Amino acid sequence: MVDSNELQRMARLVDMNRQRLEEIEHQIERIEAVQLEHDDTKQALNALSKGQGGHIPLGAGVMVPIPNQTTTIVDLGSGIFGERTPEDAEKLVSKRLTDLVELKSQFEADAATLTQRIEELASSFEKAAKQISEAQQTSKEVEEDTEENTTSISKRRRRKMGGELTLDD
Repeated sequence: MVDSNELQRMARLVDMNRQRLEEIEHQIERIEAVQLEHDDTKQALNALSKGQGGHIPLGAGVMVPIPNQTTTIVDLGSGIFGERTPEDAEKLVSKRLTDLVELKSQFEADAATLTQRIEELASSFEKAAKQISEAQQTSKEVEEDTEENTTSISKRRRRKMGGELTLDD
């Protein structure tokens, strides 16, 4: 038999796991946004490495033409930037994209595990709540039966006494 403290603990666990799942889903969304950005960058670098020209948007509708034989400045990590050819930059972006895919799959696996755990906890919670509910109903029925028996005994005594007055009258 599960008591109400155990039920509260189970409910807190379900809530904590749901919050963690929301955090993981938020992280997955952020990873997807970064993946899209890297994918766009990879396509642009691929076009540059093939010698195609283009324009770089500066903002407010202003663009700067890209000269032939350009190099790119790439964040190599920890805020350190280096000059790379478009081909090298594309390889670096592709590597990062692969790492992002792996990271996303890890988060998705964690989300699946958490979802399964939440379902198990919710099922256990529902079963325990049902047991407590049934136990309370059974105890109420026993109390009602006891009250009925007590009432019927009192009525019998009054009937047995007939017309005599008792302390209850």
